[in-house]
Parts: sequence; structure tokens; C-alpha cells
Amino acid sequence: MNTQTLSSIEIYENHLKLTLDWLLSSIDNGKGGSSAHFSPLLGWSKPYPETSGYIIPTLIESSSFLNNPKYELAAKNIGNWLLEIQSDDGSWHGGLHPNSNLKGSVFNTGQILKGMIALYKNTNISDYLIAANNGADWLSKKVDDKGLWPNGDYRASQTPSYYTHVAWPILEVSSNTGSILQEEAAKRFLDNALSRKLLNGAIGGWGFNDSGSAFTHTIAYTIRGFQESSRLIGDYEKYAKPMEQILDFFIRKAELSNGMLAGEFNEDLSESAKYVCLTGNAQLAICILIMEKQNQDLRLVNAAAKLLDFIGSVQSKNHFFKGIKGGIAGSYPIWGRYMFMRYPNWAAKYYCDGLIRLILRLKKEI
Repeated sequence: MNTQTLSSIEIYENHLKLTLDWLLSSIDNGKGGSSAHFSPLLGWSKPYPETSGYIIPTLIESSSFLNNPKYELAAKNIGNWLLEIQSDDGSWHGGLHPNSNLKGSVFNTGQILKGMIALYKNTNISDYLIAANNGADWLSKKVDDKGLWPNGDYRASQTPSYYTHVAWPILEVSSNTGSILQEEAAKRFLDNALSRKLLNGAIGGWGFNDSGSAFTHTIAYTIRGFQESSRLIGDYEKYAKPMEQILDFFIRKAELSNGMLAGEFNEDLSESAKYVCLTGNAQLAICILIMEKQNQDLRLVNAAAKLLDFIGSVQSKNHFFKGIKGGIAGSYPIWGRYMFMRYPNWAAKYYCDGLIRLILRLKKEI
């Protein structure tokens, strides 16, 4: 038995528990959901329905992984809150809650579907599946013939490529409902987004804006949306295999930088920032581990570990403020452009997800 590997696993588990404690604090302060972020200057924000929704699967998995029911209970409480604030048309609004603008948000609704499906699978309570089905139907009916969502985008003039992260949860729902409408709508967008793949492996339009650099956060959203959609469709070659080219680029970057990956890249793959987007680090580590599951290679595991190790090295383990202890800043240094001076709940979520995947993979080598 490899003592060094065991020691690494114990360290990762300690980071996981610390981060989960921070997530529970974000829920305690979230008035139903999870506070979007903690600011050292302003304290806890209002709850964020979008990220509260996709924190649910993290809490359910953590409850099973650590054999601790408190995470599952927190997941159910968030889920019930989301049921209460769902619009009659099946959508959820954008932004924080409460919000004066109740217009349905395509991206936010998509992310909440992940939580609804996770709760349905965990509890077999039909209310969650009904809510997910209504949300997926709302999304599917809004996809046009080109495979785009003409309304509800964040900043771009046409649907950004990272909306593969909406196609994925629609397919999660359709795999439980058998809806052809939902499945075909998701595939239409995936085909459109895949047509944007450039010769260097990048996906055009993978940032918040039409042009310019993209955070590793939305880059990883784009990649993982393709990977998970391929899993649900049952065809690795269709959408996941084409992502290996760009992941190979980030694997090399992670190795060379020892996990201190630039937070933004242009579509020509040149770096456009010096700070690290810690959320993107965690998300790319997950994408690399998904790829490694198909192509087992310890070099890929090592690259993912370096990305997660860097996050752990800058995580605050002892701090007077609960909003900082165990949290993951948006950027390193914290004054970087991504989530400037804030600790977002989604950074903690993806770090937990990455740690669990890495620990499970490392245990195979013991």
C-alpha cells in the first residue's frame, strides 16, 4: 500500500470537509438557497438560484462519499426552496433572489435542472422530476431551428458556446422522461456549438462576450457540456472526443505551470491574464479526469491534481471570518478580474467535485 498516496488522500479529504463546511455556511446565510458569494467588505450576498441548483448534486454526492446525512438534508432544503420560486412556465429567473426581474433565464434554468434530477434520483419524489420536466420543456421550446436560444443570453449577441452546459441538463431530464422534444432540442444546440470548433481545438464563442478572451470558467463549461452530453447520448466519439485536442493543450499548460494556470485565454489560445481563475482550475481538472476515465493515463491524473493542488495551496484554512475560512476565492490573487474580491459558492462547489473525483481515482492506485 502506498503511504504517500494515502497521505495525499487524507489531505484532499481534509480540504473537502473544510470546503463543505463553507458551503453549509453559505446555505445558513442564504435564506433558502446558498449565498452567491462572500465579500470581505460586504459579507454574504443574497442566495443565487442558479448555483444553488447545481450545488445540490455536490451535496448529495458528498453525503454518500463521507457518510454524513447533513449534506443530503441541506440539498433537500435547497431543492424545496427552488420548487417554491419556480415560475408557472417552468423557468427560474436570473440573478440573485429576490429579484424584481422575474424573466426566465435559459442558463440559470438549465443549471437548476441538475439539482432537480439529482434530488429525484436520490429521493424518488416526483415533485422534483415534474419541476425538472417543466423546466426542460420551457428550454426546449425556446430553441430555434438553428439550435440557438434567441432570447435569454447573458451578454453575447448569439447563444454562447458554453450553453452546452444547458444542453447537458436537458439531456439529463430527457433520459428520465423519454422526451424526444427535449433530446432533439439539446442536440440541435450541441451540433451548432460543435461547428464552431477551430483548428487549434478552441471553440469559438466560448466566453461571455462575442469576442475577446474567455475565463477558464466558461471554457470548462463548454468542454464539460460536450463531455456529459456524449455520456448521456451514449456516444463518446460524437461530442467528447473532439474535446481531447483542447484538453491536451490545458494538460500541458497545467504541467508546465504547476497548476498556476492563466485565468483567461483568447481563441488563438494565447494567455490574456496573469491571475488564476480558481473556479476554472477546478472545472478543467474535472474535465481532464472525465477524459482520463476514457483514456487511462496517470499523466492526466497528475495534471488534474496539480490544478486542484494549487487551489488547496491558496485556500484559507484558518480565519476569523467564516465567510473566508474554507472558501475559494474567485481569483488568485483575490483582486484578479474574475469575481474580484469575492468568494463565490460555485468555486467551492467545483473544488469539492474535483476533489471527490480525484480521491476516487487515486484510490484505484493504492
